[in-house]
Amino acid sequence: MPKFHHIRRLCAYLLTIAAILLSTATAYAAVTEGENGRRVALVIGNSVYKTLPSLPNPANDVEEVATTLRAAGFDVTIGVNVDRIGLEDTVRRFLRSTSNAEAGLIYYSGHGIQVGGQNFLVPVDATLETPYDVETQTMPLDLILNHLKQNSRVQLIFLDACRNNPFNAQKFWMAEKLEPVGATRGLARIDSDLGSLIAFSTEPGQVALDGTGALSPYSESFIKRASEPNKEIRQVLTDVRRDVIAMTNGKQVPWENSSLMDSFYFIPAPPPPSVEAMQQVSVPEGAAATKLTIAPPHDETGSALLVTLNQLPQTGKLSFDGKPVEQGAKMPAAALTALTYDSSGVTAGTVGLIGYTVSDPYGQATQGVVAITVSADAGAKLAQLEQQKQVRLADADAYLKTLPRDVGTTIGVGPVAASLPVVPASAAEMTFKVAALPDKGTLRAGDRVIGLGHVLEAADLPGLSYEPQIGTENQPFALTLQAANDDLAPATVTFKPTLDACDTSAAAPLDLQGVTAGKLPNEIDPNVALPACTEAIMAYPEVARFVYQLGRAQLANRDTKTAFATIKKAMDAGHVRAIQELSSLYEFGASVPRDAAKASEIAKGGAAKGDPFALHSYGKALYYGRGTKANQQEGMRMMLQAADLGHTYAMNELGYIFLNGVNVPADPERGIRFYEAGVERNDIYSLNNLALVYRFGKGAPQDLTKALDLFTRAAEGGQPHAPTNLGRMYRDGVGVAADKTEAVKWLEIGAERGDYWGALDRAILAKEEGSGADGLTTAARYFALATAINMPGSGDPKNQALAELKRLPNAAKKNAEAAFATELTAQEQKAIPKSKSIDDRLVKLAKATWVKRNPRYDLF
Repeated sequence: MPKFHHIRRLCAYLLTIAAILLSTATAYAAVTEGENGRRVALVIGNSVYKTLPSLPNPANDVEEVATTLRAAGFDVTIGVNVDRIGLEDTVRRFLRSTSNAEAGLIYYSGHGIQVGGQNFLVPVDATLETPYDVETQTMPLDLILNHLKQNSRVQLIFLDACRNNPFNAQKFWMAEKLEPVGATRGLARIDSDLGSLIAFSTEPGQVALDGTGALSPYSESFIKRASEPNKEIRQVLTDVRRDVIAMTNGKQVPWENSSLMDSFYFIPAPPPPSVEAMQQVSVPEGAAATKLTIAPPHDETGSALLVTLNQLPQTGKLSFDGKPVEQGAKMPAAALTALTYDSSGVTAGTVGLIGYTVSDPYGQATQGVVAITVSADAGAKLAQLEQQKQVRLADADAYLKTLPRDVGTTIGVGPVAASLPVVPASAAEMTFKVAALPDKGTLRAGDRVIGLGHVLEAADLPGLSYEPQIGTENQPFALTLQAANDDLAPATVTFKPTLDACDTSAAAPLDLQGVTAGKLPNEIDPNVALPACTEAIMAYPEVARFVYQLGRAQLANRDTKTAFATIKKAMDAGHVRAIQELSSLYEFGASVPRDAAKASEIAKGGAAKGDPFALHSYGKALYYGRGTKANQQEGMRMMLQAADLGHTYAMNELGYIFLNGVNVPADPERGIRFYEAGVERNDIYSLNNLALVYRFGKGAPQDLTKALDLFTRAAEGGQPHAPTNLGRMYRDGVGVAADKTEAVKWLEIGAERGDYWGALDRAILAKEEGSGADGLTTAARYFALATAINMPGSGDPKNQALAELKRLPNAAKKNAEAAFATELTAQEQKAIPKSKSIDDRLVKLAKATWVKRNPRYDLF
């Protein structure tokens, strides 16, 4: 090959190559726009059923599916062999992760059934023995899908759950209807909305096969095809259908219904391989075999790259592994760094060109050029380059060793910067491979989601961020980086997800935009929650959840006027639970006039967004016609949805409705099932309600031992009415030996919690002690307290406590007044409006002292 005496010709050639590279990169950017959004997946596999037929594959299926989806950039919430409460918890954790997701995916493998045209996921503890079991033992798929539709741009549903229906009963309650099972097989057809794809492992109404291997035929093919790069999802499913038909000899035909608006790729093509377009290397004149210092190509996913040598130097000899290399030879990308050049007989100043193409598994290619200059002083230059390489490696090694070992990451505030230091300038051209990756949460470099094996440029490292998965607090997650092309010791950074103090102190139960289990109103300590949530808002002003939780803290601090404005602000910022909280303020008349119609109208908005509390509240309003036109069918449907999400208030309301036949024929067994569901979740109100069933034998045979146990558990858990029920059993010797001391203890606890009847019964006991000063004084105090906490419209319409108070002698009342006064400061006493009668004065004092010492408003 002749010498290049005109450098312009070389520059022109290289500019042509650069233009090709630029056009390739531009085309890629147009194709993949929007592929880097958040991807979340719910993967559930149920194999080991307790009473229904066990299935051999699902638990294996979903572990493999989860691994496949993680490789595709999904943050996966997984449940394996989950019972009903476990399924409920898993679904809620998933729903909390879906906010503003680009794509939400559900993959379910296990028993699935259809009743009345609806599909239900079956947890491992389901029995399906009675007509009541579908509504209390299974999870409706629509409940999850509808929430997903509101919170993600693309919804992908995969159901490998079309086994023979394992019914042990022939009819099941579906809200107000008793639906027959009939001869239905498989699952019911689901029509997809815009942006959705619904895929069944077999045709609707047909039964899928388990196969003979460790995986079902459908899951085995899905895992294989979804892992293939740069394949659009509809092509993936076409290939899956072809595979399954072949594996089952035509007995099973997968089916899907798609209304996707855009293309979707599980493994989208990354940018084309990164190649240094023009490299220049020098070799010594007359050297037998000089190793060429060529920078290796790479792509950001760490895929195996193939190099094709399109052009070779026409002078000298190019070799690999001691053997001559021919034009058109193909080799792994790493082999470029092992090429040697023999310059024997080549004149100094000669320039030879290596032209090569780097291809990736996605069909993309990038070209590169290496200009080899034969030089008399190349040896010195090579030594200098080697020295520079050693400095670069030393600096990179030192950098890896100084990376932080622990990085705290707050859950639920978006990506949290890892704050890794800048790579030294001497090592700025190095690349780093991800050797280990957190299996929960999402690692990003800028907007790009990073997966296992991905390659990071040095410039990417300071911009790394990690978004923890909800529910991963106190779990460590390791990121291990190693130099991509050099033998350096790897470095591990451990991410430690934590909850913000505002979440630990004021999160709300069942908040699907929350991040933790939450606290009931009486459990919030405003002294902790107020400063914590104020700081959280300052640190994360865009997170509406913290604004809402500040409002809850203000309510706990009894600053209802300020809380109203804060909760309204949170609602306007998009926090769904704030809608229900604002509704409840109108319902109870807290800081605003009581307005049932306004409360109902506001709650309607929260119910439309799937909030469990709003579904219960608005459903109840519809069922009873409170503040809105009655619609019992729709109201019951909403309360059932709330119960499906684990809302025990709805379980108790439904239990009451069916037990007592409120607007429906009485069905005590159905009502008791809902109470039992609440008890399984350790709900203190369900415990009290079921105890009443056994105490009085309404709907089930009387069982005083069970009643005593349930009342005790409810009372010890903080239920306000259970202490009174328990106190009465001790007072009257029902189911237990009569014990006045125990009766007094529990009645006083009930009174202190705000139970009118506990206060009334305690006062009557004191009055019955005789005419002694202490007994009558105690009676006056508790009659006054009972009157103060009597709830108009829902308490004692006769107000027996006030009538009894008026009958007591004035001396006892004066003593009670003095006792109340000792609990209040002079200023607090002055704040109490003046009264014309001592009875009215006592009631006001009782209310003021109770409010002062009682740490809660009972808002259950």
